[in-house]
Amino acid sequence: MKTRSLRWRLTWVSVKCVLVAWLVWLGCQIWQLSRAHYGFWDESQREIAAQILESMPDGLDRLPPRERPPINGRIRDHKTSWQVWANGRNVVYSLAAPNEPLKPDFTDGFARRVINGEKWHVYSLSDPRRGLVVQVGRSKEMVAREVRTWVGMSLLAALLIFLLFVLTVWVVIGRSLRPLTALRKTLQARPPLDLTPLAAPGLPTEFNPIVSAFNEQLTRVDQAVQNERRFIADAAHELRTPLAVLSAHADLARRAEDPAERNAALRRLSAGVQRAARLSEQLLDLARLDAGTEAPELVPVDLAPLLVIVVRDFETLARERHQRISLQTEDSRILGDIDQLGILIRNLVDNAVRYAGEGGHAAVTCRREVHDGVASIVLCVADDGPGVPMEDRERIFHRFYRANGGAERGSGIGLSLVARIARTHHARIEVDGGLEGRGLAVRVFFPASDAGS
Repeated sequence: MKTRSLRWRLTWVSVKCVLVAWLVWLGCQIWQLSRAHYGFWDESQREIAAQILESMPDGLDRLPPRERPPINGRIRDHKTSWQVWANGRNVVYSLAAPNEPLKPDFTDGFARRVINGEKWHVYSLSDPRRGLVVQVGRSKEMVAREVRTWVGMSLLAALLIFLLFVLTVWVVIGRSLRPLTALRKTLQARPPLDLTPLAAPGLPTEFNPIVSAFNEQLTRVDQAVQNERRFIADAAHELRTPLAVLSAHADLARRAEDPAERNAALRRLSAGVQRAARLSEQLLDLARLDAGTEAPELVPVDLAPLLVIVVRDFETLARERHQRISLQTEDSRILGDIDQLGILIRNLVDNAVRYAGEGGHAAVTCRREVHDGVASIVLCVADDGPGVPMEDRERIFHRFYRANGGAERGSGIGLSLVARIARTHHARIEVDGGLEGRGLAVRVFFPASDAGS
């Protein structure tokens, strides 16, 4: 499909509208002029006849008839012809007047006649006292020629005005769109990753919403690019040490000659692989959340079955550490995204199992509570490990922050994912002491799905 520029379209529409309006006006003017001319000519003929009659001296009836010169084309171009008759003789006349009387009955008033094959509109006025009769007339050909002359001049003037209008519209629209052309050149000259908002001074008001929407999109793209850059840098930094440790353990196991030493190195290698796998999984979760440009669609979800699935996944790891995981749930329906909730629960349980230590206890509970008439679903994951100092509890949800102390060394990603998903679900987080006065307890308060019913 052939497309035309906005400048061409605006100019063409403006030209068509003006052209149609002008044609209608011209038709009305010609019709009105044709009607008005007859009324104007009637009055003009009366005045001409009266003036000629008043200007005629006495004694015209004694003048002999004058010889008429030959009538040429130039003389016939005269608009009005007139004759003065005295006692039946044409004593005074205009050069373009015919030989015969314009009005043979010589009675006062208007008449239409055919003279020498031409239609005439004539008027006669008499002075009985002096025996004078003045006759004034115009041929229809003269009238038509006058109208054609007026139309021709009007068309010529209109054509010049029309061309001037087209040129003016074309120039004005071009100048109005000049800031848009400058904006295009600015965009073309930009580096590929320059996502700063566009400045569009002088741009027509109609284009401001487009530029604003484009700037908003640039902001979102810039945020996504910055998140991706930050994730790549963080992932490279976080994976460098575990991979170096794995390489060292692998070299140790390869060089070890004593079976016991080799087995110890392989166990450390296996533990390092698990830590690297966990870190990779958390980094992928983080990347998935960073890539989301829109808030997830929250649908009714029951946390109880989800908790059972996640806790069962960690039972094997807990048995290896001689740990115990307890689970207590009740009807726990909230509005949420099941994938993100799975990441939140998995990171909370993983954090508790990892820090509970050998022979520790991790307790997972989910129940309904009502505070100040507002129902909430409270998910609590607690352990009896070393816990976190009071001054560090607010910072454990910051990305890549690691609390001091403890045998385990985390990645600093898990709880930051928990905080981020909680914000997405309009949930509130509280941190307190864990089981039997030891460890850490993390409580997440979700709005109940029936809280507003």
